[in-house]
Amino acid sequence: MKLKLVSKIFILPIYLGLTAICYAQNHNIDSTVKAIMQQNHIAGLSAAVVDSGRITWTGYYGFQNIEQQKPVTAQTLFAVASTSKTITAAALMQLYGLGKFKMNDDINKYLPFKVVNPNYPNVPITFGQLLRHRSTIQDNVDYMSQFWEVNKGDPTIPLGPFLKDYLTTGGKTYNAGKNFFKEKPDSAFHYSNIGVALIGYLAERISGMPFDQYCKQNLFTPLEMNTSAWHLSGLDTTHLAMPYDYSDSLKKFVPLGFGGYPDYPAGTLHTTAQQFANFLISWTQDGKFKNKQVFKRTAVQLLTPNETNLGYYTWFLNGTNKGELIYNHTGGDNGVMSFIAFNPKTKKGMVFIMNGSLNSRDEFKKLINLIYYNTL
Repeated sequence: MKLKLVSKIFILPIYLGLTAICYAQNHNIDSTVKAIMQQNHIAGLSAAVVDSGRITWTGYYGFQNIEQQKPVTAQTLFAVASTSKTITAAALMQLYGLGKFKMNDDINKYLPFKVVNPNYPNVPITFGQLLRHRSTIQDNVDYMSQFWEVNKGDPTIPLGPFLKDYLTTGGKTYNAGKNFFKEKPDSAFHYSNIGVALIGYLAERISGMPFDQYCKQNLFTPLEMNTSAWHLSGLDTTHLAMPYDYSDSLKKFVPLGFGGYPDYPAGTLHTTAQQFANFLISWTQDGKFKNKQVFKRTAVQLLTPNETNLGYYTWFLNGTNKGELIYNHTGGDNGVMSFIAFNPKTKKGMVFIMNGSLNSRDEFKKLINLIYYNTL
């Protein structure tokens, strides 16, 4: 059986290093990727590698739709699940770079409703806490699980009203014990989808534009992510990869359909590997993409950890081994899995996305090592 996700989050600490397993370069990569896919029952996979500001390798394998026998191509759009958070954090940091807020600001200065941890009503929640997953906002699994099913299309609850009901006293879905942790804000790390959705809504409020439209105008267009979108309604569905599970009992792939969540900035981005790599290029080049300054350099540096700044980051979890240090984020949902990573010193990085999931963490690391160390 596949790995079963306890939620729509899938986070792995990834340790890569110079001692990683080595494969014969180039001509054997395709055969090894296909073998991993066959062993793990992966329907389709798309990957890209960046080095010094350009895409140096791409790979497309399997099918975006098995029933229609449509192969994965450079145009195939995948749901990337929690690696979507990289875009959401970057959107907020773009506004930070324009001087629209400060990291230690109380978020309530920018919201039409008040958000506090009910256990500490006089302690402000700040932008920095949200970005570092230290806001103490909790994902209420009992409530949110209803949205994690597929075949439901785009969310029908707008982002603002959803968050107001969830986060404010008297809201329809407010539950002090399940929607907030008992710790004081900034005292503990708790990965939070709702917290990242709130980051997206803050970007919406500060910019005066719906979050999905803000991303299209200010991120996707300058980064040439022209077919990327947060909602199904904004996609060319002829290029959309079907999420699949594999049934051991039926011995076949089971299509899961398409769905969305009201906390969409936390995980419903659809994009191609090449377009996602364009975003990664900008981040490894201090915010530049093709001589366009998409993000201010200071904003990129603040969000990216290094030896002297271990502060505000939400998207690249760090792993170290034998001199190699990369920052990465993983994503997983029903029938999809994704990965994005880079080394801020070497400016090298990679992304891969698939409409399936791997059987183990070892298989996950094996695929990363194969692509990262043998295509650069």
